[in-house]
Amino acid sequence: MGRVPFAAGQAKARPRHRTRHSKSRFHTQNKNQEGQIKVQQTPCNIYLGENFATKLQAAFQFERSLQQADFEDGFVQCRFDPFKRYHEMTLSGMAARMKECPNAGGDSVESEVLSLELLHRCFGAKLLKTEMEVKYFPYGGSIVDYTCEMFGVSLGVSVTRAMKYKGEFEKEDAEKLLGKKLRGIVNATQNALDKWSKQILHIWATSSKVADVLTSVYRDLSPQLRINTVVLVTIVTTPQHSLFQNSR
Repeated sequence: MGRVPFAAGQAKARPRHRTRHSKSRFHTQNKNQEGQIKVQQTPCNIYLGENFATKLQAAFQFERSLQQADFEDGFVQCRFDPFKRYHEMTLSGMAARMKECPNAGGDSVESEVLSLELLHRCFGAKLLKTEMEVKYFPYGGSIVDYTCEMFGVSLGVSVTRAMKYKGEFEKEDAEKLLGKKLRGIVNATQNALDKWSKQILHIWATSSKVADVLTSVYRDLSPQLRINTVVLVTIVTTPQHSLFQNSR
């Protein structure tokens, strides 16, 4: 699906949103016990709405990885094709609430709001608590950005962006980002007074190339670092989107 160009004073009607499992099948790669790559075919989940469209190639894998405690392959990619600028989007009530709530600071409000909006529109996620509503002891460590319920599972969600202002996003950048964020979300889960079943590390990526670098690095991480956390990498089809600007 092509991106709708932005034109001043011009608005284009969009069909009512829908989510479906496509009959098309896409290849995902997993390693067997001998370390060999095996190719699997999985259905595709497509969402088309007023604000954006998404496509998740490994929809069933994503759901199983959250529902099953012993499911090992917790890394999936999806595409995000925005039709509107962030400030022009008609948000769900939950995302609008998050947008207005205070957070712990930083430039991440937009990425967090759109993370919830994507999970809500595509998978029926329901917001439980915003960033500052989750309590911890001891206080002062890593925190999650919000908690939600999805597929009948309570989740702690941490949101970040994979980008580099100068130069290419390389293996060392991915190692630093994944290591820091995965350790942080595990620490937050351990210290939270509110308990959830699993964590999601939601990463917004500027391109498929960046997503592929993250995929390669993730496969080599220790099981202790990956445990109980599902990594969702969302590739934004317009890398100049305000998601990647240091602006609230």
